[in-house]
Amino acid sequence: MHLMLRVFCSVFLLCSCSIQTKKLDVTPDIESSFIDEGQVELASNWWAAFNDDKLNELIELGLKNNQSLTSSLARVKSASAGLTVSQSDKYPDLNLSATSRNDFDDFDRAESASLGLTSSWELDLWGRIASLEQRAVWDVVAKQALYKARANAVAGSIAKAWFGWIAATDKQRLFADQYKRTNSALKVINRRFALGKNSITDIWQQQRLLESIVAQQAVNDARLAIFTKQLALWVGVKSSQLPELTQSSLPTVPPLPSMGLPLSTLQYRPDIQEAYAQLQASNAAMAAAVTDRFPRITLRASYSTNKTNVQDLFDDWSGSLISSLVLPLFDAGAKKAVVKQREYALEASFADYKQTWLDAIYAVESSLITEQQLAKVASNIDLQMTLAKKSERVISSKYLNGKASYLTLLKAQETSLNLERQVVDAQKELINNRVSLYRELSHGNFTLLTNEEAQESIDFSAKTIIDENT
Repeated sequence: MHLMLRVFCSVFLLCSCSIQTKKLDVTPDIESSFIDEGQVELASNWWAAFNDDKLNELIELGLKNNQSLTSSLARVKSASAGLTVSQSDKYPDLNLSATSRNDFDDFDRAESASLGLTSSWELDLWGRIASLEQRAVWDVVAKQALYKARANAVAGSIAKAWFGWIAATDKQRLFADQYKRTNSALKVINRRFALGKNSITDIWQQQRLLESIVAQQAVNDARLAIFTKQLALWVGVKSSQLPELTQSSLPTVPPLPSMGLPLSTLQYRPDIQEAYAQLQASNAAMAAAVTDRFPRITLRASYSTNKTNVQDLFDDWSGSLISSLVLPLFDAGAKKAVVKQREYALEASFADYKQTWLDAIYAVESSLITEQQLAKVASNIDLQMTLAKKSERVISSKYLNGKASYLTLLKAQETSLNLERQVVDAQKELINNRVSLYRELSHGNFTLLTNEEAQESIDFSAKTIIDENT
């Protein structure tokens, strides 16, 4: 009894010297504000800003059916199970053992038997088990962040594929209209040739222009089919199982969202959350490696009965309590090297964490700069198209009156047709860039994540990295 008291007193004193993880300064040195922002609050389901019911339907299906999301969710659950394993090391285990000895000639009669309970418990003197538990906690956080990042990527890919499909259908209608107008012009040129008012080369040039429309229409049809396949891929269904894709026009770009300060806005991005979790996990792993160089004390208890006669098995019981001490003396520097390895891993995680912040800032600022320029380009192309159509009408009138050459008319036609296509492309690029901006600002916590098992068993809340009051 006195020995046990001395052991527990020693344990109490040693536990006060447990190793703690390092205090890390996770506040990055970044600019105080974004270069531009709007006044509209960005909803968690950012795609709703486009007011497109079909897009909402496709993304909802994608978040339910996408196989990469299913894979990522399984990894979250695996990490959660690993956390349970790590937490169990804090408590004693309890095992039941039973043996019996039988002779082959009299198999129904036991010559001897034993029954017992055994338990063992490692005392966490230096915080090794607690550090491993913290590493498992941060592994769960990292896997949750990866899941949210994957969900955000799925939503963004579906949105871009859907807007690409709309742009392709817009161009399909545009090519049909351009073919009709160009063919009508060819008929006029044929009549003029019959009257001897123009050369056969005018007909050939107009036919070439007509065939170029046919060729570009074929390329556009291929893009349309590819966008349909992309939608099926990201939604996670067969092409035949996609919801009916009805023709519509590209939406107008929503007002720019209010973004707030980079520190308060971007700290909840999935990639930053994942980098932060990896940093904290590396910190905990280093602490665990340091404690592995110190002594370990394990308590083992047993309570058993052992008799040669089964009828007397439960008559007498014996118990024992054994404490064991393991102190590393020589390992050729292996444990010290492991500590250095963990230190370098922590240094690498810290650098990755800081770089992730820089990448996030760059991605948002790049999207803002690109949107400013794409908006100017779209407006400029629209103005060019208006002027080109006016010029084409005037030159066409002059050509019919014999006051302008066909080559001048052909150039005006080509310019007008090309600018009509560029208008659609410019609008699509502007919308796709806005999708990219929404993705860069998104936290990935979507209310459409309706997997009930996931919601009940997994906490998808984001970790506050930086106190907004600091």
